[in-house]
Amino acid sequence: MAPELKTHLTALVETVARTPSLPAVKNPKWSKQGEFEGWETITFAQHLEDIERAARYWSNEFSNQGLKERDTVAIWVKGLSYIDFLHIWGITRAGYVPVAVSLRLTSISLVSDLVQKAGAKAIVYEDSVFPNLDMDVICLPAVDILSVQVDHLSLPELWIPTQDDDIILNYHSTGSTSGIPKLVPVTARWLDFGLEKLDSCLKDDPNSEKQQVLAVNGSFCHLSGTLCAMGSQRLGHCIVISQAIPPTQEEITTLVNEHGLTRLFMFASFVTGMVRKSRTDPATLSLLQGLSLVFSAGAPLDPREEAWAREQRVTLIDVYASTEAGVMLSTAQGDDANPAYLRPVPGTKYRFVAEDGPAQDDSPGEKLLELIIPPESRDCPHVSLRNPTTGDFHTGDLFVEPAPGHYVYKGRNDDWIKMMVPLRCDTKSIEDNVMGLCGADVVSAVVCVGTGRPSPVLIVEPLTDATSDASLNEEILRRITPFHERRYDHERIENAKHILVVPKGTLPRTAKGGFQRQAVERTFKVTLDKLFT
Repeated sequence: MAPELKTHLTALVETVARTPSLPAVKNPKWSKQGEFEGWETITFAQHLEDIERAARYWSNEFSNQGLKERDTVAIWVKGLSYIDFLHIWGITRAGYVPVAVSLRLTSISLVSDLVQKAGAKAIVYEDSVFPNLDMDVICLPAVDILSVQVDHLSLPELWIPTQDDDIILNYHSTGSTSGIPKLVPVTARWLDFGLEKLDSCLKDDPNSEKQQVLAVNGSFCHLSGTLCAMGSQRLGHCIVISQAIPPTQEEITTLVNEHGLTRLFMFASFVTGMVRKSRTDPATLSLLQGLSLVFSAGAPLDPREEAWAREQRVTLIDVYASTEAGVMLSTAQGDDANPAYLRPVPGTKYRFVAEDGPAQDDSPGEKLLELIIPPESRDCPHVSLRNPTTGDFHTGDLFVEPAPGHYVYKGRNDDWIKMMVPLRCDTKSIEDNVMGLCGADVVSAVVCVGTGRPSPVLIVEPLTDATSDASLNEEILRRITPFHERRYDHERIENAKHILVVPKGTLPRTAKGGFQRQAVERTFKVTLDKLFT
């Protein structure tokens, strides 16, 4: 008989059986006047009871609307609160398959497209943002689940997957060229192994017997925040929901001193900022040194700041992950080769394949390698995301291998960039849209840049040499605005100052006449720095 496939819910049930009275969640509380009142502690037993409360409510609501167990249901909320967490996990506990949609997506038509693509029968929505939402599916407001009476409602039996390809829940990544976000189904096989991978990243501190307490790093509508919760609660650790994402240094200090915070998980841009501040602020340095782990993800850390932090005994763990595959590589303390090198998570079966393209320096450790996940690796994403011919999943992310089995991240394969947030921005679709709308009479060439910036920037060569005509920027913006209104807010170009018109022939070109995005970024770095100062 095949071993039972684990889910986030079965893992939580096991943790509750072991440690029911341990803290599971530190939840921020607010008065009716909106004043912060500190954090309440929710035990594992209470946390499971709250999830089951949500399950009772949604099971009854969906059943009354004619839905059947295993139907797909979208949920469109911020994902930043404990209540949002309960809704998402409660829907899965009720036996349904949620599609978690972040309120970072603000376009109703775009979300409607995603709901239709997912085959959702209903949508649970944040009615304070979209009162009386009207879509072509059943629309139900996300109520305060802790304030409704549910004791008289039955609790469905806990559904346990039996097939590797059973869908547990769905997330979404950035949109394709059509502007529609890509649906990312999470299968039972993927999640079972995903929990195992998290064990290796979040394992207990061998030098401490106290419970580990981790501040989550994002919305529960995104996989990063969800994995923080899943992995921590499987191991009996406590998660903290901070007042803001990312938490302020003052908040982190309070959590360390008053609530036992031991671990911090933040995106690389924010970790780099704290490390940079700690060079001149002893309090910040002491705060970082006192944490058992500081996780960084989303983009590479600034190498100089990373090296300095390690010299100061800050315990940094750099994680490489994606929505499609979860955690794939991480750094390790005490690594003989280099503590900043990434290594594949144990149990994975990845291939690092030389990138097709211009000739490269073939010296050891210099060749660019794309990380490819073959179907035999248990974290290979859903079949809909794989190469239809080979069955492989191409990450599009490039690495070099300076030592056998050790890798350094070198960025995307140039069609995608990571913004300051840091979420991915599909630059190619933005460029294609510009050329489709402006290529016939206004624009001869365009490159979209903005790695690590708050907004993408278009660098445009016009068809004529009239680069001083400010109306050209406005005309391009006018034409592309309908397209950008349907994109994530971090991908949008909404201001004419983010369209730079340069003389023809200015953009650096390859030998074949194309553009290398990183070269364009370097060429215009000073201009971009001034633009966002």
